[in-house]
Amino acid sequence: MFDTIAAISSPLGTGAISVVRIDGPKSHDIAKKLVKISNVDYRRVYHAFMEFEGQIVDEVNIVFYKSPNSYTGNDLVEIYGHGGILVTRKVLEAVLKSGARLAERGEFTKRAFLNGKISLVQAESIYQIIEAKSEISLKLSFENLKGKLSEEIENYRSRLLNILAEIEVSIDYPDDMEVDFDNIFNLLSKIDQELSLKIENSKKALTLNKGIVMAIVGKPNSGKSTLLNKLLEEDRAIVTDIPGTTRDVIKGEIDINGIHFVIVDTAGIRETDDVVESIGIQKSIKELEKADIVLFVLDSTTGFTKEDEYIFEKVKKLNYIPVWNKCDIGNNFNKEFKDAVKISALTGESFRSLESMILSKVSDIIESGESSHVITQRQLEVLERVKRNVESAIFNLKSGYEVDVVSIDIRKALEELDVLIGKRFSDDLLDTIFSNFCVGK
Repeated sequence: MFDTIAAISSPLGTGAISVVRIDGPKSHDIAKKLVKISNVDYRRVYHAFMEFEGQIVDEVNIVFYKSPNSYTGNDLVEIYGHGGILVTRKVLEAVLKSGARLAERGEFTKRAFLNGKISLVQAESIYQIIEAKSEISLKLSFENLKGKLSEEIENYRSRLLNILAEIEVSIDYPDDMEVDFDNIFNLLSKIDQELSLKIENSKKALTLNKGIVMAIVGKPNSGKSTLLNKLLEEDRAIVTDIPGTTRDVIKGEIDINGIHFVIVDTAGIRETDDVVESIGIQKSIKELEKADIVLFVLDSTTGFTKEDEYIFEKVKKLNYIPVWNKCDIGNNFNKEFKDAVKISALTGESFRSLESMILSKVSDIIESGESSHVITQRQLEVLERVKRNVESAIFNLKSGYEVDVVSIDIRKALEELDVLIGKRFSDDLLDTIFSNFCVGK
């Protein structure tokens, strides 16, 4: 927090503009020396030539920020130069040789957190904004950056603090204050119910964030790989007329109406004596168990066969869509399915209908996930610990334990909420979170 750091804050590559950021007590002096400016107005853009050791390094625009009115809360400088790899490295090299050290991953944002500019949840949302793969993930991350999840956590904290205050007053003044156990039980039960729903929805939010897993399954040569390639609009899977061509799991990613999906094309499932194919089939079955939705591909040229029956027994209890494929050349629909979609993976016929059905089948994940603002596994795990402490308080209250025992559980729940938003933290926790960031963020 008390030294000066620098890093390239734009993607390293060829582009219009690159950004080098300097943060810390020497940042202004280093920048002024390099661009030959003595007096500056803060937040004003200056144009200058940067020089180092008698050589012009780059033609730049430069902005000075004064503590605490900067991203990090420290004195900060941003240098905007030409977006070339070599010239950008030369700018950074000049800054480092002038007295700064190279920043660690996420160190700028870490300083912003430690200076109280952002909460830990907001810091995590910055990373999620950069990593977002869908419109919903981006929306949830921006809402957290504005403080949505922090507000919800503060609400839980306030209510638990009020309960704790009532208990502790009764401990301090036992002759004057009598604890209303029924009221405390009802208040804790209400929080427990809300946390249960919050955690359930948060798991769906994480699914949205990582991508809804959609497995494609069917007998060999039913058109699974053709369907995958059509969905991805690229050739990821080998497409032939030879049954059993796909021997392993193939994955890809797509976006359907702003929802991110991870598609898994599995080996054709059937009974076989081929050792290699059997391994692929076992992998396919495992992928089915992990999938949020399954596309059960059927061949309309052959109709529903014994091989299809074998697969159907494995998918019928899952969230699946029957997909009659090859409808451009066949119409043998000898088994009726609810919500079946008839398509041609080869021509793309009725793909809009398929996409609509897919979104319909995962609507619960989408709607529930959007109502939660938990966007990281860490946040979910902390919430689960909060719930366990609240449940312990309820159990001890029902069991007739002294109120000071109940107060210990409530204090533990409050401590976990403080960990969630960063009021309590360890160095290891911060290192884990910010090590995921890029160097210049």
